[in-house]
Amino acid sequence: VLPDHSINAFAAGYQPSDAVIGVTKGCMEQLTRNQLQGVIAHEFSHIFNGDMRLNIRLMAILFGILFIGMIGRFIFEAALRGGGSRRSNNEKSNPIPFLALGFALIIIGYGGVFFGNLIKAAVSRQREFLADASAVQFTRDPSSIGGALKVIGHGSGSEIASPERNETSHLF
Repeated sequence: VLPDHSINAFAAGYQPSDAVIGVTKGCMEQLTRNQLQGVIAHEFSHIFNGDMRLNIRLMAILFGILFIGMIGRFIFEAALRGGGSRRSNNEKSNPIPFLALGFALIIIGYGGVFFGNLIKAAVSRQREFLADASAVQFTRDPSSIGGALKVIGHGSGSEIASPERNETSHLF
């Protein structure tokens, strides 16, 4: 249980044997027992459908693409700083090829991250719809998850107040 007054929950782990479901205190206080059952069933379905593993893989791929951009930025900045260094007494090194390489890697890396995040959002949306449908199957009551979504959508809010929320926002 997270000590936060927003309504939110998450499933974490890599496989069902090490999975955990977390809920906020606000989720437990502001939802009825039936609605809380729907939320837990929704998170359980993320475990059942292997969404946690998929999210970890997507994050790893996106970081790999981001790393290409980070390498490009390092090469670009190094070429800018080292452009005036000398190879020998009278020869100046030409930073233009390194600047071009660094800039190309920056474009590839950060452009890839942008499009990768679009793909991740589309996959995430479909997995959320699947989790909602599975929650109805688990509880045999469409009003359980539906009621919880209505409470969240009508101003109760699902934003976590923690200053570290950016690091963990993909979980919620």
